[in-house]
Amino acid sequence: MTSGNPTTQLSDSERALLYTVRAGALAILFMPLIVTSQTLFPFIVGKALFARSVIEITAAVWLMLIFAYPKYKPTRSWVLTAFGAWVIISLLAGFTGVSLLRSLWSTYERMQGIVDLAHWFAFVVILSTTFRNFNDWKLVFSVNLGVSTLVSVLGIGAYIDIWESDLIGTGTRIQSTLGNATYVGAYTMVNVLIAIGLMPHAWQDNAASTSHGAARRRRRRSARRSESRSDARIWLSVFWISSIGINLCAFWLAGTRGSFVGMAAGTLAFASMYVLWGAADVLRKVVYAILGIAAVATIFVIVAMTTPWVDPIVDSSTTLRRITTVNLEDASLKGRTIAVGAGLRAYLDKPFFGWGPENYLIAWGRYFDMESGVVERFDQAHNKLAEELTTKGAFGLAAYVWIWAAMGWIIVIAMRRRDRADKIMVAFVGAALVGFFAQNMFLFDSPVTAFQFAMMVAFVAAEEQWQRRTNEASEPDRRSTGFLSFDSSLARNVGVLLRTPVGGIVGAITLAALVTAALVFFNIRAFTAATAVVQTTNPQISWDERFGYFEESIDDFPGLANYPRLLLLSQVTNNIGSLTTDELTSALGMIEREGIRAIEDEPESWRVHLSMARFYQLLSQANPDFLDAAREHLDEGIKLAPRTLEADSTRREQERLEAARP
Repeated sequence: MTSGNPTTQLSDSERALLYTVRAGALAILFMPLIVTSQTLFPFIVGKALFARSVIEITAAVWLMLIFAYPKYKPTRSWVLTAFGAWVIISLLAGFTGVSLLRSLWSTYERMQGIVDLAHWFAFVVILSTTFRNFNDWKLVFSVNLGVSTLVSVLGIGAYIDIWESDLIGTGTRIQSTLGNATYVGAYTMVNVLIAIGLMPHAWQDNAASTSHGAARRRRRRSARRSESRSDARIWLSVFWISSIGINLCAFWLAGTRGSFVGMAAGTLAFASMYVLWGAADVLRKVVYAILGIAAVATIFVIVAMTTPWVDPIVDSSTTLRRITTVNLEDASLKGRTIAVGAGLRAYLDKPFFGWGPENYLIAWGRYFDMESGVVERFDQAHNKLAEELTTKGAFGLAAYVWIWAAMGWIIVIAMRRRDRADKIMVAFVGAALVGFFAQNMFLFDSPVTAFQFAMMVAFVAAEEQWQRRTNEASEPDRRSTGFLSFDSSLARNVGVLLRTPVGGIVGAITLAALVTAALVFFNIRAFTAATAVVQTTNPQISWDERFGYFEESIDDFPGLANYPRLLLLSQVTNNIGSLTTDELTSALGMIEREGIRAIEDEPESWRVHLSMARFYQLLSQANPDFLDAAREHLDEGIKLAPRTLEADSTRREQERLEAARP
């Protein structure tokens, strides 16, 4: 990536396509602000569907751009290849796993899965090919920082009771529009580190990072002398500095210990990179200061954990209490350790492609032991490497590690080749990546954190493609066909056709039809399904209306239908004593029908089997014949999750009912 802007002297059609793609990519950065109070999991569902919708629309325009103007197609890239391999292996793992449907679509609570991963891959490709120089990326990172600052302000305001809203999560730690303090910690950590990297880059002489001749350098020196450019730089620096402060405040008040580990790892990674490859200037002193601060912080934590004399300081802050009370008996740490252990034992059953993406709960249930004392149910490993190994097997973990290895190599090359200003920015993005990796050893991804990861991957992929284009310009014989090949006569003819008025219109109509179909069937219907099931919790509606909403939710989006099915089972089971005979008859018919479908979609879902068993146990109090159906589901549930708390309590109830059976 150069530091200048190569988009001058573009034709009107090229400029329109390019800027539309860029606008779409930037729009995705506003996803953290999306909260849909009318859906299930309002801090998750709307964000994921918004991002997918914008990516689909943007991808359609991007396809027109690269066919009409092939210079925007991706060049050969190890980072993009590794990410693409990760998506393909995830799909293979889904087919060989225990539930392809859950692997594809995940759940309303998580909104991850193969479909979501494929969208982020498209986002990475689009972003890395249309934002090609450091000025472009300063725009991307600045917009992302602005959104993060607004998220932080909203969270801080709610935390100190300046305002209150259903659209802002509240608690003893900041949640903001992300709905969970752990996501706030990871999100602000990434933005703080990258924002620090932007600061010196704004004021350094970037002319040396280009190879466009003395004339261009003279123009830049002249531009830097202009008063308007200087004023803009000052205001931009003020924005970055204030944003760093606000994000740091939110980061602290979020009190996420995994993110603190990530911040420490990231700052140490920057220090290490700059000691090895940085320029011998004032930043070297900053590096040593970072190492000194890290040492002081470590000593403070050790003192706070071993002596009582700093207790008044520690007790004054929720974050300090959380940091200094970590030990092997900590409930959160113990639960994560047990969850990872169960996943690793499950991995041995399916070592190559795992249990399938988003099927960690099934694997966990098979090997969890309630004797551990952990009462929390884990549908995620809270450790990214364990998650990949359990759900995607050795091949999935290898692909994921390949992405990181490729990015690490590209960052090392950039640190060696770039000039001082660009080197600082690369180093801090690398630090943010290291911090993200470290915090993900204790947490799991959400739509917001997955998007932050994709953005940083795109930056490294753009850097790699710039390096390759630079090498090929100096050594034409090394020129490759690119990551995607558009060198065939058919592709060239399509490009020529798209540049004509008629061809452009036909192409736009075709892509618009495909995108509209995707939006309707995959996003809008998922949204209406998530909206319909929320209506079932309204205590004012009749059971007939409630059953209607359940049917609407299930029919609107079958890919995520098992959540409303489980909710149906839960609501009927909890209220079975208040149902009339007709209502109970309707409930029984619907549950038996949807229970079969739920098991077809997730054959090894122990939660479905145990929920069905509890439902039939309650029915058996009026008709003992239902005990046989309860026993059938119980036996299957015990086989799938033998030592879980749910299986144990359901088994004990079954034994009590069978002992009292006439």
